[in-house]
Amino acid sequence: MALYAQRGPLLGAWGAWWVVNEPLEKSQAIVVLGGDSPAGDRVRHAVELYRQGWAPQIILSGPLLRYDFSESALMVSEARRMGVPGDALLVVPASGESTLEEALLLRRFLTEHKLTRIIVVTSDFHTRRSRTILRKVLGQAGFDVRLSACSDARFSPRTWWQQREGKKQMVLEILKSVATWWELRQVPRSGTP
Repeated sequence: MALYAQRGPLLGAWGAWWVVNEPLEKSQAIVVLGGDSPAGDRVRHAVELYRQGWAPQIILSGPLLRYDFSESALMVSEARRMGVPGDALLVVPASGESTLEEALLLRRFLTEHKLTRIIVVTSDFHTRRSRTILRKVLGQAGFDVRLSACSDARFSPRTWWQQREGKKQMVLEILKSVATWWELRQVPRSGTP
């Protein structure tokens, strides 16, 4: 009974713990992972970090939405509307179907562009799993990666269990985290900077 009475603070603490927001350092680029909210929260957050001078470039990564149009194309358009010059924007050619595939493609892209220090922007609910993947795929290959969590309209860390979308995001992230831990056992360590 006491545990049930304390469910609000406990679930809120869990939601707050789930979000990873690392101290930032000046970097070579800000990377925006695919899967942004309809409101463009990730892109807006990346543009704000760019304006604050954390990095001179923004790398946009997003899957195909149709055979001829990608999420990254939408991100480029949004960043340009927000005043980021085109020469400060880079696009990962294909982002894969999962965060792990995206990270593997990103490792190759960063190596080709000689970028070793990055800030990765993703939605707050996605940061814990992203950090696990990025540490394995990029961190162990010698890249310096910092995560910057952005607020996402689909998830509120302190009250996530009170909204349908928040519950959905948390359950999906927990299930995807279990699958990620399994998949990461087979990821080769390569692509060092």
